[in-house]
Amino acid sequence: MDAIDCMKTRRSVRKFTPDPVSDATIEEILECGRWAPSGLNHQPWRVVVITGRDAKERLAACTTHGDIIAAAPCTFAVFLDKSYEYSYVKNVQGMGAFFENVLLAIHALGLGGVWLGQIYENKERVHVALGIHDENWEFMGAIAFGHPAEHGSSDRRPVTNFTRFAT
Repeated sequence: MDAIDCMKTRRSVRKFTPDPVSDATIEEILECGRWAPSGLNHQPWRVVVITGRDAKERLAACTTHGDIIAAAPCTFAVFLDKSYEYSYVKNVQGMGAFFENVLLAIHALGLGGVWLGQIYENKERVHVALGIHDENWEFMGAIAFGHPAEHGSSDRRPVTNFTRFAT
C-alpha cells in the first residue's frame, strides 16, 4: 500500500482478536514512530509498551474506554519528555506526528489501532498505574492495537470546509 492509500484508508479500530502482536511487529511500529518529525530532531517521545494483563488492567482503570485497552493485545502509553523542551508547542506538535506515524504503521502492517484521548484527563493516574515517577515525563495519550476484529468507518468534511486561500 502506498503512503496516500494508507492515509486515506486508515480508520480507528476498537475491537481486536485475542491473537498477540509479535515482538518484531511492535519493534517495526516503534521504528516507524521514531522517524516522525520533531523540532530540532529532539525526538521527545517516550513509550511504555504494555502487553501484560496486570499492566493493561491498571491502565484500563484510568479511562472510561478501559475495555478497549483490556482487549487490545498491545497498548503504547506515550509520554513527552519535557527535558528536551525548547518549545513546548513544537514538542507537542512532534508528539502528534509520532502518534500519526505509529497509527499509519499499524494500518500498513495489516493491524488495527485507536488513539485513546479521554485517558489524558486522568494523566496523573496513568503515571501511578505505570510507575512513572520522572517529573519530566508528561503523559500525552495511548494507542491500543492488535489484529482487527472489526473495520472502522469515518466520513470526512470537504476540503473547502476548512481551507482558505490568501493571495
